[in-house]
Amino acid sequence: MSRGDPGAPSDTDARRAADLQGVALGYEPPAGNRGDSRVRIPAGGSHRLGGLGIYQKARLLAAVLEQGPERRAERLATSPERRAKLVLLGAEFDRLEPAERAALRARVAFLPAGGGLLSNLNAWENIVLPLGFHYPKRLQGAAGQVHGLLSELRADPHALLDKLPERMSPYEKKLTGYVRIVMEKPELLLVEDLRAGLDPAEQAQVSGFPAVYLAICPGGTFVQLDGTSEV
Repeated sequence: MSRGDPGAPSDTDARRAADLQGVALGYEPPAGNRGDSRVRIPAGGSHRLGGLGIYQKARLLAAVLEQGPERRAERLATSPERRAKLVLLGAEFDRLEPAERAALRARVAFLPAGGGLLSNLNAWENIVLPLGFHYPKRLQGAAGQVHGLLSELRADPHALLDKLPERMSPYEKKLTGYVRIVMEKPELLLVEDLRAGLDPAEQAQVSGFPAVYLAICPGGTFVQLDGTSEV
C-alpha cells in the first residue's frame, strides 16, 4: 500500500494490535473509574480471577458474549468513553464488526455455576444437541468421546446421561455443562465459580477440569471466575 492509502492501518492501530497480541482475556476500566482493576490474561494455560470487583466485570464480559437484546441496548446507550474495554483472544470486542463478533463468539465459551442446562433435556441431549447444531461433523464418534470424558472425570455415564437437570446434583449439572462445552473445543473457556456448592470430594473432582480441557484443546485458555477467592 502507498503511504497515503486511506485503507492502510494507522500507527495507533498497529500499536494497539501489537499490544493485544497474545491476550486471551482483557478488561480496561472505563475512563475515570478508579475502583476497578485492570485484567490481562495471556493466552494458554489455566488461570484464576478472584475478588468480587473483577468477578463482576468478568460476568459482564460473559453477558456481552451472549449478545442478548437487553445487553445490546444497554451498551448502545453507553457512550464509548464510558465503556469498559473488553478484549477476547487478542481482539477489542467493541471495535469488531457484527460478523467478526459472531466469529469470535464461536471461539469462546462460558460455563455458568449452575451448568447452563436446558431443563427439558436430559444430560445426553444437553451435550449432543448443541454439538450437532454448531458442529454436525463432530457427532460421529461423539458417544464414545462423551463416555470417555465422563469416565476420566470419575463419573458413571450410564447413571448420568439419562437424567434431567431436576434430578441432578449441583456437581452433575456442572459436569454435564462442562462436557458439553469441551466437546465444542473453544479456544477460551470461562468458568464461573468452579467449586461453588460442592462438597470437598466433588471439589477435588472438578480440580481436574482444567487439565482435561487443556489436553483436548492444546493452546487453549481456561479461566476460573472465582467470586470468593483472591488472586
